[in-house]
Amino acid sequence: MKEKKKKEKRLKNRWGKLLYLLFLISSTILVSCRGGNISYLLFYFALLLPALAFLYSLYVFYRFKIVQDVSRVVVKAQEVPYRLLLANEDFLPFTHIRLHFFSDMVRMEPADPGVISLLPHEEIRVDTKMYCKYRGTYPVGVKSVEVTDFLGLFTIRYPMMSQIRLTARPRIIPLEQLKIVLQEQDPKNSLFPVSRLQDLPDYELRSYLPGDSRKYIHWKNSARTGELLVRKQMPEELFETILFMDLTPQGGGMGAKRPMGAEPSIKIKYSMEEVRSMEDNIIETALSFVHDYYLKNIPIRVLFMEDSLREILVDESTGFEPFYDKCSELSFVSPYPLEKVWDSFLSSSGGPNAYILVTAAVTDALARSVAEKQVAGNEVLLVNVGELSL
Repeated sequence: MKEKKKKEKRLKNRWGKLLYLLFLISSTILVSCRGGNISYLLFYFALLLPALAFLYSLYVFYRFKIVQDVSRVVVKAQEVPYRLLLANEDFLPFTHIRLHFFSDMVRMEPADPGVISLLPHEEIRVDTKMYCKYRGTYPVGVKSVEVTDFLGLFTIRYPMMSQIRLTARPRIIPLEQLKIVLQEQDPKNSLFPVSRLQDLPDYELRSYLPGDSRKYIHWKNSARTGELLVRKQMPEELFETILFMDLTPQGGGMGAKRPMGAEPSIKIKYSMEEVRSMEDNIIETALSFVHDYYLKNIPIRVLFMEDSLREILVDESTGFEPFYDKCSELSFVSPYPLEKVWDSFLSSSGGPNAYILVTAAVTDALARSVAEKQVAGNEVLLVNVGELSL
């Protein structure tokens, strides 16, 4: 269908150019052979036509009205309404206008109005739906406007002077659904429970004592009773759960991943869509764990490397939203591989803890590090989400 439209457009342009060329040749011959005011008038008009056509194209672009309406904050893969209003508020007709849309990060239901022609004071409204394929903040809607003059001599493509940018937040996938997907990938994978904190009852509370960790304060019951209450815990249950997100660049460069057992010289290349999918898998898997812990009133710390090691605590006092907002804007720019970030943290931390490592691929060095830390008494869950379809 697109090829057919392009072919029709090329054919119309050729006819317009051919007619103009015939008119120019005819007026030139007429001036040469006969002269006279009318002959010269036609000749000069033929010479001026290209300039008039070009000025018409500029005029149409600057006077053509485009209004777009779409929500500025959405959830990835969730359909949202998109409205496009095209209007001619002038006294001249506008012809041969075509819109080009952003399509690499966004998918839209058929909304291309094709070649647009608007009479004076006419408008066209298009209502459709769109959804974002990946998380992040990026432009959507009309990318550029293509204007062809009435003779088909000039086709000028102008970028939109004001673009709509929206933020697509990552999905929150229920942990049970994630569990099913991970076990389909590896049926031998026994992932749950992740740590002893999973089995910690919420109803065993006692009064707060000086020296108690704030992360074990039960804020809801404390607000209800008017005094600080903490969960009763046995010493062996005092594991802290820490989740590491692998924010090394995916699919190439310094952070390129390779399959376990592959030679270091082998470089794996991924398309941009595969890279974005792997990045979203890491973010959404981390969100799935953190949200589940939050609903169970279990504190969890999230660590990731940007320009430096960042840490976000998610519990009843901090809430879930700050971490969720941060996940919408995270960039994969870590200069160090996950195993180096993790080892560096462990060398400065205290006793054994429960760790969840979320990565898009497992390197040999990371697998060795996990085995060593498990022997040292740490609970470690290594989650490889590189090629999952979440």
